[in-house]
Amino acid sequence: MYTLMISALAGAAIAVITTRDLGLGWGIFCLFATMLIVQLLIGLAIRRKVTKINLELQRIMQNGQAKANRQLQLFQQRPPGNLRMAQQALEKIQFDAVREALDATKRFEPYYRWNMLLKKQINTMKMQLRFQLREYAAVDELLKHCLLLDARSLAIKLVRLYKQEDPGLDRFYEKKCRKLKGEDGALVASTYAWIKLHQNEPAKATAALVAARKLSDNQTLVENCDRLVNGRYKHFSNAGFGDQWYSLYLEEPKIKPQRQMQQRMY
Repeated sequence: MYTLMISALAGAAIAVITTRDLGLGWGIFCLFATMLIVQLLIGLAIRRKVTKINLELQRIMQNGQAKANRQLQLFQQRPPGNLRMAQQALEKIQFDAVREALDATKRFEPYYRWNMLLKKQINTMKMQLRFQLREYAAVDELLKHCLLLDARSLAIKLVRLYKQEDPGLDRFYEKKCRKLKGEDGALVASTYAWIKLHQNEPAKATAALVAARKLSDNQTLVENCDRLVNGRYKHFSNAGFGDQWYSLYLEEPKIKPQRQMQQRMY
């Protein structure tokens, strides 16, 4: 908002001077040229500020990951007597880093008035962090004010629609997800297929993967598509997506007992 106001005022001032000295045509040209230049300069300045904050968020998450890895190494050297408590300790490290990152997102707020899309972009980031903390009420509220453009955000939206038994799930997938390509399309289509299988609608699951296979050669998607086409519904598995899949909390990874302490940082 502020960017438009300042660029308009600057453009109008230059236009008045130019029109007086060179004529109306030059005045109009200078009006738009000045507005464009001012918006670009302000945009670059805001981008530098936002990038600096983003780097700080990355540092917070990387430090959390490093701390979790060090703790995991200690557990591997000296296995704890209670695996569940060890798992909770690692999860606490992870969640502490996420909460610190969430708190740091407040630093973006002064720039919302300078960039109309920034608030939605940060809401999307906050929504994903809240989802990682399993704070689903906050996730549902933030989803109303997000930019659902990346695969993870779309997959989270599908998960929440599924958990809420929302009848609009199929409509959302057809409108927002069906045309995604590559790895993004594979993850979202496979998430939708898993949901449809658990809603006892294998025909929709199969149709989604058949369509997605035309836009992606992801191996997990291809294998699942073949299974569904041949009616082998019980053999469907999204394990091939690894943490991308398990971070949606629809399934727990099947791991050996000695590895139960390992945690994911997304």
